[in-house]
Amino acid sequence: MSRVFKAYNYTSDTCELIGSCDAYTDEFHEILPFHTEKKPLDKRQGFAVVFNEQNQEWEYQEDHRGLVLFDTKNRQSVTLEKLGKVPKDLTPLAPQSEYDIWNGEKWVKDVEAENLAKRHKLEGIKQQKLYDATREIAPLQDAIDLDMATEEEKKRLIAWKKYRVLVNRIETSTTDNIVWPAKPY
Repeated sequence: MSRVFKAYNYTSDTCELIGSCDAYTDEFHEILPFHTEKKPLDKRQGFAVVFNEQNQEWEYQEDHRGLVLFDTKNRQSVTLEKLGKVPKDLTPLAPQSEYDIWNGEKWVKDVEAENLAKRHKLEGIKQQKLYDATREIAPLQDAIDLDMATEEEKKRLIAWKKYRVLVNRIETSTTDNIVWPAKPY
């Protein structure tokens, strides 16, 4: 005996409701895969209507797909792509700096980490300036050592050595108001 009826179809991966169609079956054919005669639940904001194949019932699953959240462990933005609840380690609150850490409720700036990063950056600048000075001093010192230096080279050597001493005296552990000495020319 054949019959025509309204069937509700759903996706093969997430089992989400796609829509309805007229279906046909007889004693030799079963209803098509990913179709059911069970009427789905009404649509609901923030939820997907999903067919639970094991229980043969429609149910709601939270749907936050496309929502951009922030990982509380690494501050990276994450776009949700799957049905279900929002993972506990994600928040809609955006960190305000690269030094923010999650305190369980909100982002707070890790001032110690920020200051440490500033000190590392300043120490890198200092080391680069010392390297540049040493690179300028070496050939000038060679000219002096070989008794080949011109008066101009002697003046430049003294200026670069003074510069290197002044740079070396800069304390990078305090990151406020560092004034670097001017490079000699």
